[in-house]
Amino acid sequence: MNNNVSNAIAGLKKRQQALTITIGNQKGGVGKTTNTTLIGYTLANMGLKVLVADLDPQSNATKSLMLTKSTNNPDEVATINKTIMRGVQDRDLTDLPIKIISNLYLLPSFIDFEDFAKHLYKNTNSEREEDFFLDPLFKPLKNNFDLILIDVPPLTPEVTKNAVTMSDYVLISLQTQERSLTGAENYIKTLSKLKAKYNLPIDIIGILQVLHQNRGTVDQFIMNNAKDEFGKDSIFKTVVPQMERIKRFDINGIRNKDQFDKKVLSLYRTVTEELLTRIDYFGY
Repeated sequence: MNNNVSNAIAGLKKRQQALTITIGNQKGGVGKTTNTTLIGYTLANMGLKVLVADLDPQSNATKSLMLTKSTNNPDEVATINKTIMRGVQDRDLTDLPIKIISNLYLLPSFIDFEDFAKHLYKNTNSEREEDFFLDPLFKPLKNNFDLILIDVPPLTPEVTKNAVTMSDYVLISLQTQERSLTGAENYIKTLSKLKAKYNLPIDIIGILQVLHQNRGTVDQFIMNNAKDEFGKDSIFKTVVPQMERIKRFDINGIRNKDQFDKKVLSLYRTVTEELLTRIDYFGY
């Protein structure tokens, strides 16, 4: 563990409120949920108290982490008593977090979160209230964690805006295909507009590339285009390749039992250390 990583961990632990990072892209299927859950899992194993907030009604992060809880605690019945939509309706999210493993907690979602936009417009009187609706609900949670990672759905402006306005950083998940690059470009435009509109102290912490096909010529083309579009320094040096075991984690939960598990976790250890190095550089 290098000094930048150690400094970032120490700095995050000293914060009075959790550093909050949204992992996004306006296109779906680009690795957002995988990156959120595996980075969260790795950070927790590095000693940080982490909350993964699932703001996607498809609830893939919730399913993956609940399976992880069952895998790591086979004698314990893994149940969800209350989803985030119910918490939003009650104006209280503090009793939602579910412990997955030591230091890793989940704010669970469900299909009922599709009603968030309807609830939002029914209970606000201005655009600013709409865009900052979740912020006061997350503030009590921020007092209990070192870092919060937010998984957001694609093409859902109400959720995207609320995630961005309560975040310190955004991590762009970029799968190496043209539509993902366009989705990243559009996401950054949305972020820039919100930052200017509300004078938000938010930055892009980096762009993490996920290969669509290992050794694909299109993948290399998109990677080169991304460097030209966003700047070489914005791109994570670590690239996430296609790995069958990552798909297995979605079925069985995140495990650390065999060489294939360890290979994925080793890769995400490198990704996470690079993220922490960037946090140390940008500030915590």
